[in-house]
Amino acid sequence: MMFLSPIWLWALVIVPAYLWSARRYGWHLQGWLLFSVAMIILSLSRPAFPEKPVTVEESGSDVILAVDVSYSMRGTDIAPTRLDAAKEVLAAIVRADRRDRFGVLAHTTSAIVLSPLTKDTELLLHLFSSLDESQIITKGTNVMSALELARKMSHAKNPLVVLFTDGGDEPSYDKEAAFAAENGLKVCVVMLASAQGSTLPADEGSLKDDKGHLVVSSRNDAIGVIAEQSGGRLIEGADVSAVSEWIERERGDDFAGSTTIARYQELYYVPLVLALLAFVAAFTVIGEKISPRLALILAFIGIGANAGALEYPYMAAGKYAYVQGDFERAASWYGRLDSPEARYNRACSLYKAGKYSEALALFRNIRSDEPEFKSRLYYNIGNCQIRLKEFENARNSLLKSLTLRYTKEADDNLRAIRGAEEQQTLNVRKEKNDRFSAEENKPTGAPKNSKEGGGSNMQSDIASSGSGDAQKKAQGAPRFSTSQGKAQLGSKQYELINQRSVHETKPW
Repeated sequence: MMFLSPIWLWALVIVPAYLWSARRYGWHLQGWLLFSVAMIILSLSRPAFPEKPVTVEESGSDVILAVDVSYSMRGTDIAPTRLDAAKEVLAAIVRADRRDRFGVLAHTTSAIVLSPLTKDTELLLHLFSSLDESQIITKGTNVMSALELARKMSHAKNPLVVLFTDGGDEPSYDKEAAFAAENGLKVCVVMLASAQGSTLPADEGSLKDDKGHLVVSSRNDAIGVIAEQSGGRLIEGADVSAVSEWIERERGDDFAGSTTIARYQELYYVPLVLALLAFVAAFTVIGEKISPRLALILAFIGIGANAGALEYPYMAAGKYAYVQGDFERAASWYGRLDSPEARYNRACSLYKAGKYSEALALFRNIRSDEPEFKSRLYYNIGNCQIRLKEFENARNSLLKSLTLRYTKEADDNLRAIRGAEEQQTLNVRKEKNDRFSAEENKPTGAPKNSKEGGGSNMQSDIASSGSGDAQKKAQGAPRFSTSQGKAQLGSKQYELINQRSVHETKPW
């Protein structure tokens, strides 16, 4: 037995607390009412028995969300601002669509990837919400850079591109339209600007041009040719349903795979029924014939025995084997259980045993909505992929880990494999010289001095020629900021997006 919402179990302390207080101060509460309260709390903790997981085949489209973050997107003709409206539409789309993979890029005169293609909704929402538009100073828009980057993000034949923009600055987009058509991009243009336009905020009032005239940014309908020639659609305003319908209509089978879904037989109704019966007994003669204190004690003994009887021996055996350095045996013990903790510990044990492919498959099948735990999962997935020399996938996984929570180990690993080629020789530091802690992958209760086959928080060096230049490039690699408690784009990313590749003297 396990509890799907175990945090509610802490509320059960009110029962022994009341019994102690009642004895000391002479308080009196109908025993059946106390029993009823305890059963309600137990029901809220959602007791359940794990069932055999099921594997579900899935397929969908690659959808790239390209967001114009140039200065003109601060216009207020689309409330609250054009950029905020784009964020709201994006959030609604990824929450509603669990079938497709989404990638996010931002562009002004340059384009950068905010998130590679992923089905992780929480990651996408977290990453895009961290974008600080106050750090973006470019005023022009280069739509071609967004389309070129979108084409590189997906290997699908016809990926879908949703372009959130106010139309940009160009009088003609024939070149961009031809590129989209030739490269199989289906572009949906979401027009986030009005014909009358809007002034733009500045440090002192509204933005003015070099002659002191107010700058008014309005929609540029010329961009509609991209949607027309690529077989896409032009959507007016922040219409979530219209965008979702277009994605649904154009959806293809750009990727295919399978996912394992954990299943549980929930038993919340059992304590709920007991709570109802106890409440009835509190006000009828039935309660007078049965001791509520005895019923309460027996109930808690039964709950405690059921909760621990199935899992404790296997978990204890797995931890003991792990401490002894017998990681394969530890994995075997953990494999007899199907709780998330057991699966996580089994994956960690397999990693220590050097079975990186099996560990990777297990880590990928663990699901969680907790950002910190998901960060650890992505970190461990990235380390497995480094061991398997899948450096491109490892970079994506470590980037996702840093997006959810900054850790120096993940940052160092990402910098270490920067520019590494697939199947390139990987030199791993010896355990005693590692600058990392192996706590991330260690099952609860395992001591730090246990024998380990491979560092779970692996930090790696890539052997390459021209090491001096490589080291200089690595030292200049972007880092992530932990301000406001979540990962945000670092200064290097903002420098990249603020690069001016178009003429900006009169971008309006």
